[in-house]
This record gives sequence, C-alpha cells and structure tokens, in this order.
Amino acid sequence: MRSQSVTLLQGNDSINVIDRVVSTRIVDSPDSHGVDVLFCDYNGRITDIGSIYKIQEKILLLSSEVMGDKTRKTLIDGKSWNEHCDLIIADEAIGRVTLVSDDFQSIFTRMGLDGIELERNRVIEIDDMIAVKSEFPGGSVLDILLPLNQMDDFMSILETAEYSEMSDDRWNFVRLGVCIPTLTDISGNLPNECGMINLISNDKGCYPGQEVHARLESRGRTVKRLCLLTGEAAISPGKYRLSNGSPAHITSCESSDSVSYGIAKLRVNDIESGYVNLDGAIWKVESLTYL
Repeated sequence: MRSQSVTLLQGNDSINVIDRVVSTRIVDSPDSHGVDVLFCDYNGRITDIGSIYKIQEKILLLSSEVMGDKTRKTLIDGKSWNEHCDLIIADEAIGRVTLVSDDFQSIFTRMGLDGIELERNRVIEIDDMIAVKSEFPGGSVLDILLPLNQMDDFMSILETAEYSEMSDDRWNFVRLGVCIPTLTDISGNLPNECGMINLISNDKGCYPGQEVHARLESRGRTVKRLCLLTGEAAISPGKYRLSNGSPAHITSCESSDSVSYGIAKLRVNDIESGYVNLDGAIWKVESLTYL
C-alpha cells in the first residue's frame, strides 16, 4: 500500500489550471489515460513528481505525500479568479495499491474480469476501482486506486490470488530494481539530470522553470545523471568519492539476498564506463531514462 497525496480537480477550467503549473503538456492528452508530470521551481529544479489521470470530466492527481500541501497551493495560486476549478483533498478517501508481478492478468481473472487488456498508462475503470499499468526502466507495475472503505475486501482478494504484502524494506528494494523514483532521488535536480527530459514539453506555454529548461535544451550540457547501481555490497545513502576521485551521491539503496540496488547521481563519463569502484566495491551502473 502506497502513501501519497490525492487531489481531485473538477470544473471546466481544471485542465488549463494544472497545465500551466506542470512541465508536461496535458491539455491535449486523451481521456482515460495517465500522464506523469513534474512540478518545478523558477530555477527549473524539481519540487514534486506526480501522475495525472483524466477521468471523464475530472482530473485525479497523485503526488508525493511530503509535498502535498505545497503542490496544492501551487495549483491554487495558478488559478485565475474567473476560472471554474474546484480542488478537493482526497487523501483520506482514496487508497493506492501497487502490484509487482509477471502476470497482472491473473488478478483480473480471479476477480472474474476476463478480457481486460492492459496498456501503458491506460486508465481502466471497474465500478469504483481504477487500474493503471505504468512502465519504468526496470519493469512494469500495476496501480490500483479505490475507496479506502473497500481496501480490506480488495486485500483479501489479493491474498486469495497469492499476492503477499511487502514490508517497507522489501518495497524499497523492489522499487529500486524497477527504477521507480521518489522525491528523495530527484528533488532539487534538473529534469535532464534525472533522465526525465521526456516529461518536459517544449511546445507548451509558460510554466515555472520553463525559461531555464528552454536554455538547457538549446545550449546546455548534462554533466551528471541519475543512474541505477547494481552490486553485492551494502551501502548507505550519502556522498562518496569513486576510486578515480569523481563525486557520487547515493540517494536510495537497499539490499536483499546478496543483491544491492542503489539510485545515485554520477558524472556522465563515469556512467558511460559501465562499472564504477565505489567504497571499495565494483558496481554495475546504468543511466536512467523515463518515458
């Protein structure tokens, strides 16, 4: 079960209100689809990450729990007095479960819902439940959103389908293997440093950080990038030096069964080498790029 901020926006101008705040163009995105978005400050650096689901005439925004109130304030501040957009806080009404599996169809089969085709970012509505498949550099996950008062019944269905609930440590290990970013990994960085250039729409109007992003697009050069480290040694988050003296910033890490994953910010030249010597251990390194 995932913790997040859940915000419902409704009204004829909702799409325009949120479009002028996020870095990703969403005004012409199709209905019943999800879009990953970034919230940035006026220096172009990431302040929050979210997912927007367009459902009929409403917009559901999932964003980080820690930045929920500030992100909502950004939306409110971006609303003109004559725009019709109501913002509803739904943190205590909607729950989120993330499934990690090689066979997502099995859960629908056990629920008696055969014939459902899962596509990336397609929003599937089944009664009060919403299902969305998302893809990351290391694999896919299936997010289920439903009213909190129905969560116990749904968890029973998952247990019957032989799914097991993960501990926080196990979830952190799995999400690192799938390369699901959290605000801990990307906050304060530029989108191009995080492999999230695809979440920047250069063909939309102004939004916070737009001028910085445009300059980087035209003449900038990325020196550091977010990457996945894979190795056998355990390591803690923090700032280190590689054996060649280059800086390395580990933002997240977790070990299980002699395998360790970490998300780190390294110099591009070090990532291109494929392996790095960090704290006396050899780590495989891969740059991350998000769709």
